[in-house]
Amino acid sequence: MPTKIKLILIILLAVALRFWNINSLPSLNPDEAALGYNAYSLLLTGKDEHGQAWPIHFKSFGDYKPGGYVYMAMPFIKVLGLTQIAVRLPNLIFSILTIIVLYKLVFLLSKSNALSLYSAMALSISPWSIHFSRGAWESNTALFFLILGLYLFYKFINSKLNNYLFLFPIPLIIALYTYHSARLIIPAIFLILFIKYYKILLNRNTLISLLFSGILCIPLLFSFLNNGGTTRLAGVGLSADRGPLSRSEELLNQHPNFNYYDRIIHNRRVLYVLSWGQKYLSHFNLNFLFLNGDDVPRSKSPEMGQLYLIELPLIILGIYFLLANQHTSELSFLIVALLLVSPLASSLTFQAPSALRSLPLVIPLSILVALGIWKLKLVWKLFFGTCYLYSILYFLSSYFIHAPQKYAFAWNRGFSDIIPIIEKNKDKYQNIYITDKYDQPYILYLFFSKYDPLKIQKQIKLTDPDKFGFSTVVQIDNIFFGIPSIIPLNSFVVEASDFEKTGQSFTIYTK
Repeated sequence: MPTKIKLILIILLAVALRFWNINSLPSLNPDEAALGYNAYSLLLTGKDEHGQAWPIHFKSFGDYKPGGYVYMAMPFIKVLGLTQIAVRLPNLIFSILTIIVLYKLVFLLSKSNALSLYSAMALSISPWSIHFSRGAWESNTALFFLILGLYLFYKFINSKLNNYLFLFPIPLIIALYTYHSARLIIPAIFLILFIKYYKILLNRNTLISLLFSGILCIPLLFSFLNNGGTTRLAGVGLSADRGPLSRSEELLNQHPNFNYYDRIIHNRRVLYVLSWGQKYLSHFNLNFLFLNGDDVPRSKSPEMGQLYLIELPLIILGIYFLLANQHTSELSFLIVALLLVSPLASSLTFQAPSALRSLPLVIPLSILVALGIWKLKLVWKLFFGTCYLYSILYFLSSYFIHAPQKYAFAWNRGFSDIIPIIEKNKDKYQNIYITDKYDQPYILYLFFSKYDPLKIQKQIKLTDPDKFGFSTVVQIDNIFFGIPSIIPLNSFVVEASDFEKTGQSFTIYTK
């Protein structure tokens, strides 16, 4: 079978796994709703929900989101309206393009059609990739631009054509405008690549390319310093974890008369470095990768790791072939560089290991899986193929059947059904009370009701930030997000239900 046909079949499989029932599974989460509603607000008013005109960072829940994805979603929302599928389509398209570019990148570095196809296949069926391709996840979109930038970079390295030298920074800059973690991962990976290829890169054209890239990044830098990124870092950064500080104080207090030496060995900075090391290495933990996955329910499927368990022996084989030089040195170097760099952003937060922030790891791991299966004899390929089929069916059951029920709370189930009911009763009752048990219900209300952006811009008011730096909105018109202990007469109340017992996310009653 021709290579192009094989690649097309892989792409069709990837589309089917990512597109099927995407309009309802998973349920829209508040971050997706914020991206979609702000794109909708820009289309109608030229301002975001807070009344800011065409921002680079969008204020959302007191946090600031990079604006790249909002602008990418605008044409889809213009054509399809404010719908779940419209806000998710950009990421789905970029996830498919990532598979294609990965094929081209591996082929460029290995000159092997087989290895390139195996890499594309491994990524197309990866539960890690599928999960973050089915929602409006900026991390997955930024990953496409990272891989495209790497491909164009290696096109320059292999061809010495200056047009690639000026092209490769552009997708990388788009990634910087799209997701916070890219701002650490991209400079780190390209610092490593610059050190390796400095003899090729030390020339006048490289300097011009870097200068051009720096100019394009100036608006991002100003926005970042003006709360656009510092707020996010303060909320989820490693310093937000008070554990090492408390541990330092505890250890010092165990010394009857602690001295300068004791302060050195129990220094909080040392403990923070040790904490970072533990968080960094946790991304290579077998429990995270193959057994239970991320601790955040929204980022995982029940009873699964981020990868299939059957991929563990294949990755081990891939590492063996990596060490045995069964491929080009350029590909080896890129695999190692991506493995080292991908966990960096996640390890600098207190929520590590994070499948979302360390998503670039899926690329080198997919190539290692491909390396593992590439050299196997046919009988072993058939064996692993059978195991893969079982693993994929298990994942589909976990994701589509069990996750919506087990993680109904984390997936914000039921809002698309309950908001139309609230809208019908909004003018019939003096007060509407909606549970605030679910994360950021106000933005889900704005999204599903297609609330007039001009109206919300005039009345939006955020609460004081919580300990993680996040805020919310407690009232829109006569709708209150939160249920008081004493409910006044003439009220319409939407409470949270126990989904596992009732099969419903909400209970409705009036008073």
